[in-house]
Amino acid sequence: MYLAQVIARQGKTFIVENEQGKQLNCHVRTNALDAVCGDRVQCAANTADKHVIEKILERKNQITRIDNFKREKTLAANIDHIIIVVAATPTFTTTLIDKYLACAQLNHCKATIVINKAELINSNDVEVNALENIYQELVENIIVTSAKLGYGIQTLRNVIANENTILVGQSGVGKSSLINRLLNNNLIKVGELSENIQQGKHTTTNAYAHTINNSGKIIDSPGVRTFTPIFKNAHEVMQGYKEFLEYVQYCKFADCQHVKEPNCAIKSEVENGNIKQSRYNSYLENIQEVNQNQ
Repeated sequence: MYLAQVIARQGKTFIVENEQGKQLNCHVRTNALDAVCGDRVQCAANTADKHVIEKILERKNQITRIDNFKREKTLAANIDHIIIVVAATPTFTTTLIDKYLACAQLNHCKATIVINKAELINSNDVEVNALENIYQELVENIIVTSAKLGYGIQTLRNVIANENTILVGQSGVGKSSLINRLLNNNLIKVGELSENIQQGKHTTTNAYAHTINNSGKIIDSPGVRTFTPIFKNAHEVMQGYKEFLEYVQYCKFADCQHVKEPNCAIKSEVENGNIKQSRYNSYLENIQEVNQNQ
């Protein structure tokens, strides 16, 4: 038996990396069919060339999305750092940033905001200082990059050293280009893996964890890159706004939603400037969305 991390899935075969950094093909027991990229697993080598995932170890967190049938689907697990990518174009909203920040908060992940396409920032009137004013105390880093020019890439690479990281954000912001840059323009496709790993020509159906900085992993997947967090209830929305947490105990009502209730500490702190107005506005949008869907 040995411990490993799932780094990809090809058809019915999982690719795992053991503690010595060796990649191995694994089949899977029925009780481990739901393994995803980032999972820590217990494996057995039945023969020299036949390995089996016996068990999925407990996850510290998992990134999920809701599919078209309103079912929850896990995209990746055991994430340390969520990189929220916005860009000079397409236009973005702070509400979307706040959803991703809430996802990081609820999953106990670090969060970094990357503002990509630096070469277009001035011509597109992107107010970097305004974003820093809102988020500098809520995230680990705010980094301006240009995947096209290579600007800021080394800074970003240093930030995600030795961690399981994913990049999230709307289409068109340059997430794939950033990943290519981080991997020195040598993005490895599963179909191009070495002969001892490649057993047939399957298409990658899930995420793939590329090694970065020798020991860190950056998880790449269309599913991860395009998902938008969805809150299950109003309590989850509030828990996702970490600057609210120190004040909620002072609300008059224990079930206060911080919308119309009297003697609400959150509304008072917004008026006092301790909570940013834009953050409160996006909170109200998310609360309204949750209440409409229930």
